[in-house]
Amino acid sequence: MALISFTDLPGEIRNQIYNHLLILPALSTPRLLGDPPLYPEILSVCRRVHGEAKHILYGCNTFLAHPGLLGEMPRLRLYYDTIHAPNLISLIQRFHIRVRLDCDPNFSAEKAARSFTGVEELSIEVFQAQFGSSDYEVLKLFEGIRGVKRARIYGSVIAFPEYVEWLQDSMMTPQGMDVEVFDKERMGAQVRPYDIWLVSETGTWSVHGAYFCL
Repeated sequence: MALISFTDLPGEIRNQIYNHLLILPALSTPRLLGDPPLYPEILSVCRRVHGEAKHILYGCNTFLAHPGLLGEMPRLRLYYDTIHAPNLISLIQRFHIRVRLDCDPNFSAEKAARSFTGVEELSIEVFQAQFGSSDYEVLKLFEGIRGVKRARIYGSVIAFPEYVEWLQDSMMTPQGMDVEVFDKERMGAQVRPYDIWLVSETGTWSVHGAYFCL
């Protein structure tokens, strides 16, 4: 019987192996014991495996955007080194960014649009020191982003759900299409204080206005 090497396996099976070795759970997934280990050593097997596996490692994981440089210096998790190589950054299609509503941002609207327009997935996790102390002014920096396949904004945003829905739809609008300006008068009544607890317990993805519970 002839010996079979790893590269002799069907591509579907190799991809399954890459997925097990190189993909971490989503950042929004509860992980009581932390993230499982990654095994990037498989990229050193040979040139062919490296070419296949790097697209899984960088294209299928969600990376943390830098708080100021955004997509120009992402990292897989806080305990991993930042990525500087442009050829690797270009492979990243899923980003997660943490935003404080009560602090001055360290990036511009132009940088946000340049970093995230056209990506496959963008999740924006929103914080503020005191519920109701800040509005959505900082989130306006993301209004120029277009062409995102899946957009999610969650966290301390329950006071302005209409704007969140509009911004998610706006970011998923194809590039080149006009977007209706958000009308602040559409804002609903203020949320009851105890409704804030729903934010940390429930996550939603929006696809052009449709919500799906996670």
